[in-house]
Amino acid sequence: MANYYYIDFQKGIKIIEEEMLNKIFEYLKTGVFLNNKVSSFSKVYSIMYSLTDRGGENTYKLFDYYKKTILNYILECKNKLKEENKINLIDKFLENIRKINFLIYWMTRIFIYYERYNPTKKLSQVAINLCKLNLFDEIKKDIFTEVEKLINEDRNGNKESRLKIKNVMNTLKIFDFKYPIILKENNKIIWAIDEKQLKNEPDKNTIEQDLWFEEYFIKDTKKYLEVKVNKDFFNMPLSEYILSQITFIEEENERLIEYINPKYHNDIKELEYQYLIVNALKEYGSVEIYIKNLLESEDYEQLINLSRLTRLIPKDLDPISHVFDSYIKSKYEEKFNNKELLNNQIRFVSEVIKFKKEIEAFIQAHFKNITYFNNLKDKALNLLFRKESFAKKLSIYIDYCMRSGFKGKSNEEIENTLDNIIQLFLYLNSKLVFQIELNKKMSERLLKNLSLSINYEKKLISKLGQEAGLQYVSKIQKMFEDLEKSKINKELYKTLTHKGSPNDIKLNITVVSQNAWEINKNSMENIKIPKFLSVCLEDYENFYLNKYKNQKLIWCLGLSKIEIKYLYLDKKYISISTLSQLLILLLLEQKEELSLQNISELLGINNTTIINNIQGFVYNPSFNPLAYEDKGIIKGSFNEKIKELKENGKVFINKNFNCSKIKFSTIPLKQKKSDLEINEQELKDSQIIKRYQNNIIQSTITRIMKSRIGQETTHVWLMNETSKQIDLFKAQPHQIKENIEKLIEKNVIKRSDKIGSMYEYIA
Repeated sequence: MANYYYIDFQKGIKIIEEEMLNKIFEYLKTGVFLNNKVSSFSKVYSIMYSLTDRGGENTYKLFDYYKKTILNYILECKNKLKEENKINLIDKFLENIRKINFLIYWMTRIFIYYERYNPTKKLSQVAINLCKLNLFDEIKKDIFTEVEKLINEDRNGNKESRLKIKNVMNTLKIFDFKYPIILKENNKIIWAIDEKQLKNEPDKNTIEQDLWFEEYFIKDTKKYLEVKVNKDFFNMPLSEYILSQITFIEEENERLIEYINPKYHNDIKELEYQYLIVNALKEYGSVEIYIKNLLESEDYEQLINLSRLTRLIPKDLDPISHVFDSYIKSKYEEKFNNKELLNNQIRFVSEVIKFKKEIEAFIQAHFKNITYFNNLKDKALNLLFRKESFAKKLSIYIDYCMRSGFKGKSNEEIENTLDNIIQLFLYLNSKLVFQIELNKKMSERLLKNLSLSINYEKKLISKLGQEAGLQYVSKIQKMFEDLEKSKINKELYKTLTHKGSPNDIKLNITVVSQNAWEINKNSMENIKIPKFLSVCLEDYENFYLNKYKNQKLIWCLGLSKIEIKYLYLDKKYISISTLSQLLILLLLEQKEELSLQNISELLGINNTTIINNIQGFVYNPSFNPLAYEDKGIIKGSFNEKIKELKENGKVFINKNFNCSKIKFSTIPLKQKKSDLEINEQELKDSQIIKRYQNNIIQSTITRIMKSRIGQETTHVWLMNETSKQIDLFKAQPHQIKENIEKLIEKNVIKRSDKIGSMYEYIA
């Protein structure tokens, strides 16, 4: 008995639910959604909520009704559009799509709980698929044909056509979305992508808009340009033709921005370049030949107009850029194509500065400093000055200026020269090589007091810091600090009992930071010096280390200058000499006569250094301007041609030395180096450069990886990003790879446990 009543109860519930569905269906059929008047929306939604929640057959009926209602209306719209006059097709298409969108919007809102109950069936996507298959796919050919006409109307000046095209393109975007969501804003339906679902299911879509573009727009543009170039080029002078095409492309660019996918812009621009420029100018041979003729004939106005036209096409197709590079290069080679100038480092850089000014004057005079031509000039000069050797030449030129080149120059002239140097610096490809060479030469000038003015040095570094950053000049700034600190210490040393002159030997010592200065620490560091000198050095060392207790002094004796008084000559001459020269004199006083080999063995100094110092005793022009072999402080068997001691020759002190000056220099002017020393120096330079480069690469990689903690970093991305961030030199792939491995060894970064080609920062 109980079972009988239960079955009847279930039947009764089912009948009631079916009746409710029928009532809702009747209400939905009234088309209330299309009129945007849903006064009983909440009531209908609550009933749908209840029915959907019960599950079973009701949910399937709801979904079928949703599809059926939308499909019927879509088919009705399609039939109307098929009968529509082609002239009104676009307007009616947009009108019907708007109505369909409203229907989908309201129905989706009412059925939204069903979507939660059954998330595998995205209602908005179902509706779009129905619209695409039953309306859009069937009439798209007619739509696109009409859009083609609108494009050409737009090109002929009808701006209303562009608005219609834009509306069509926005409508077509609806069919691109795989996971659409629909929103209502100001009575307008907005379709967008559901980003969350897209991330979970990143399948690629078939993009109808792009297909339309490829099939219709590019073909249409090509056809249009074929007619246009023949019509325009042969009906107007060339100058007018170029100006008219500038106007056309500018307008065409506006159209592209309005309604064309940006990834296709370059395809269109290449078509424009081919038809409007290349095809039009083919009777001149080629675009490049035509541009070259304009330069040679000095028709700069026409060149400016042509540049405006070519600037509207992709950069890699810009013919003026290539011709301009060649033009500046030919001018450069015409001026610098002689070995004498190339070998004269100082004159070479001076001429480069003049050449740069000539090119800038040329741009200013004929192109009114137009940014485009300035950029071409900078690009061309950068290609000319990018060689590593130019970085060394520029550092030699600076050395010349600081030693003697600024002598007699006004402050304004010096300022201009420094500005020119900085401008050339900006073109350097290897700023790291320049940095090392500048440090080396400046270290020598500052230590040996060879600069005309420390202020000139500071001005240059200040300007370099402004352009390259303070980090770039930090070592040189440290050098200035060392000089200032040494100056203070010299004054303090003079306050001691001996007044800075222990054993009556006046000391003038500069203490330098080990890592800031690029100095040549030769083998004289380990040489045994006379006791009277070593006592003096110990005295200064005690003074300094008492003041700076946590520091250590390493003596660079090979850089020393010494004033020597000659008590055994007719006059009390004083020479400014090297420590090596003092030791040679002391030896000769004891032994009277020695060979080169004897001196080298007794002092532990290499032959080349001995030769250089003996030449300073004999041929220094401060006392021997005519380079007589028997007029020096030392005499011996010398080869007159090469001004060197003969292989088995011996030397001795010239006690009959006579000079008009009391004080003079014996320091060798030109330091001769053996082939071995040259090779060693080149190897050392390359090692220094490599060390600097490795430090920069490793610090860059570390900085990048530290900023990406918690993010995945692939090998390829890290390589590319490191190369991009280094501007002091061009980091090669193998260098970056080597330094990644070094950082792994140092436990700064590690390979990902999941994927070997990915890296993580070790915090």
